[in-house]
Amino acid sequence: MGNTCTSVHIAWRGPLEEAVKVVWRAYSKLGYELTKAPQSEVDKHVIFRTDPGENFVSVYDSNNAKLDSGELKDMALVASKLLKTTTIFTSLNDSDSFEFIVFANGKQIDLVMTDAESYEGPHKRLSDKSRAVQWSKLFGETLTVSDIKQAIDTNTAFADDTLARLCRLAGITDNQAQLPYQDFASQQETISAQCYLAKQQSVSSTIPDGQVSLSNLFDPDANKMLIVYPASWPIPVGKERKTTWSILSQGAGFSGGKLSIRVLGPDGLTLPTGSVSGFKFHNGQIVGGLDSPPKNASHEEVQKFLESKRFEVVATGVEEETGTRSFMAIMPNLVIPPFTTQSTSQILIVLQLDLIAEKQGEWQIEVSFEPQSPTKFRYNLPKVRIAAVDKNWLPIVSGLNAKAFYDTSDLGEHSHGALMQKELTYKQSSIQDDRNLDHFAVASNVAILSGDEQTSLDAGRSLIESWLRPLLSKQSGELRILAEKRMTESAYVGRSKKSLSAATFIDDKAWKKLFEFASNYQTVLATFYPSGADYPIAGIGLQCTLEDSGKHRGPHKDYYEQSMANTLSKMRGRAFEKVEHSNTLHVFTWVLNHEDCFEYLQTSVSDMKKRIDDFAAAHSPLQAWYNESTWIPRFDQADNYHLTVYEDSSVLNWFRGILDSDGGLNDRKMSLQWCSNVLRMVTPQMWLCRQLIEQVDMAGLERVAMVTQANGVYKVTLRQEFALDDLELALLPILPLESARVHTKSILT
Repeated sequence: MGNTCTSVHIAWRGPLEEAVKVVWRAYSKLGYELTKAPQSEVDKHVIFRTDPGENFVSVYDSNNAKLDSGELKDMALVASKLLKTTTIFTSLNDSDSFEFIVFANGKQIDLVMTDAESYEGPHKRLSDKSRAVQWSKLFGETLTVSDIKQAIDTNTAFADDTLARLCRLAGITDNQAQLPYQDFASQQETISAQCYLAKQQSVSSTIPDGQVSLSNLFDPDANKMLIVYPASWPIPVGKERKTTWSILSQGAGFSGGKLSIRVLGPDGLTLPTGSVSGFKFHNGQIVGGLDSPPKNASHEEVQKFLESKRFEVVATGVEEETGTRSFMAIMPNLVIPPFTTQSTSQILIVLQLDLIAEKQGEWQIEVSFEPQSPTKFRYNLPKVRIAAVDKNWLPIVSGLNAKAFYDTSDLGEHSHGALMQKELTYKQSSIQDDRNLDHFAVASNVAILSGDEQTSLDAGRSLIESWLRPLLSKQSGELRILAEKRMTESAYVGRSKKSLSAATFIDDKAWKKLFEFASNYQTVLATFYPSGADYPIAGIGLQCTLEDSGKHRGPHKDYYEQSMANTLSKMRGRAFEKVEHSNTLHVFTWVLNHEDCFEYLQTSVSDMKKRIDDFAAAHSPLQAWYNESTWIPRFDQADNYHLTVYEDSSVLNWFRGILDSDGGLNDRKMSLQWCSNVLRMVTPQMWLCRQLIEQVDMAGLERVAMVTQANGVYKVTLRQEFALDDLELALLPILPLESARVHTKSILT
């Protein structure tokens, strides 16, 4: 008999106890809780092993010691997300076959295994070239296709040898992947840490046998048109756009189905076609289709397969009294298998409708889905509202406005000049079709305060609680809170979610801790859901500068600060001195642009403008503004950088930066140095600190805007006879743009 074992290896050089805590949390998501000792056969003993200087912490599970039930893979994926790192699942079966599965940052990346060509499971496999690129990034070593192929070479009597070579490429040493859990019984001295976990009492399914069960799943990228309902999402006139629903199937399977569609609004919106597909969905990630074209399929066969997913939308009538138009679509090729609790993957249905607006207007689309099922099940999808609008503001920062020439003649001198020019062209084409800056779907107030100490947090709390206080009179609804701790030096980010009753949240101990400096939060986001609502209608946020310990607190701190000065100097065409890095606090409130939503918060546009005026005059922010656009405020978090809707219309290359060696600008946007020199938004009503005001020509600014001062900050209000691009020109020296590239006549002439 050969070696049979399974284990997980977590790329981690931080404190062992942090990795252990995260593994506990990962298992808790799988239905386990900590216990002092195992109480039954289903409980588990988890062993951790690492040595000083090792790059990985290895995890061994008593319940999955020889054959993984799926729990170890699930734990590896969740742990990679929580620790923002790479994890590797390994297995050996009688020394004849092996698995080597790579996860990173909450996603399954790659799979290498014996007889991989016959594998039909949920995990994806990379091509040879992509594998070399991705592994080089994840493992911190330059690996070639040849290196990896030599390691995978199965011309050996034992799968152990192949697995050992793959582990060495990843940086896993000392035969960690070949150690069976059972070995530790006689080698207690090799255990670095251990814990016992008990299976929580499971709740039996409430879905009757044979019953179809569908539920809405929201993805912020795929389903973004839905998030602003009952306000409307903007699209350009005359260009096809898609609205997308993501639906989880958790009951009986079905074959085929029908859509019933109602469109409320004027003539002018057409829905010619749509598409629907089923996918395997594992831990928040699509890991493959339920079906696929044949292996080695021709181009024609692939096209035929894709066409089988599409369907035609047919008009069925018009309601005389309301003008509501009805449509129907049949989807005969949709085959969804039943969901079983033993499956490691869920089933996701992605439904899309193609939309073309022939003229300006607003429409509400209501869709119900009837699977072909004996139970006559009908599922109403979340409603969506669409607004077709023309572009009424082509920002100066887009480099496309005719009032200013944007000079890119020197891009050829940049080491990435050709690539940057290509990216610029693509960015400008997307700006032309984007309408988020033009359309009023969300009203928001944002204030950026210097520092992130308790005084700033207290100020932010005052703005947030006064905004949410009307909810205390509501009898239903809840606040859903996402809180993230500051990143540790070992790059760990603690996260927590909590729901509080809207009627009592302000007295809850958990709420108060969100605003305490000692709680060490980098991000606090709260959204309000009325009872029964699919999506939130209002929210708040409090976010501190996202710090990278390697840049902001480590040995590279001086270089980072000098690079910031060099970047500003290049942007403005004048010298900036290096200053010490400091933090800011971004505080914001928002509500959807619909009378019902304003009523919930007992607010209005004029009330919101007054609130930001009062706050700015009292607390002297670096920047503050009231904004109307299709943008729900969110700033940088550990898992992603976020632009404002205005910054997103800028051709400033946030990813590459503007210096050959600065590594991009994304991690600078929330710093004090950036926010006191660069605007994050231009709106008709703003507040700017003295340092920003002193960089612009005051006479030119006062020509297009009224400027008043209070408590050392300046309120800037656009005059009615001028447009926003006129205000941009007056503020050109502080825009999020390489203003040194912009050539224009003075607005005074």
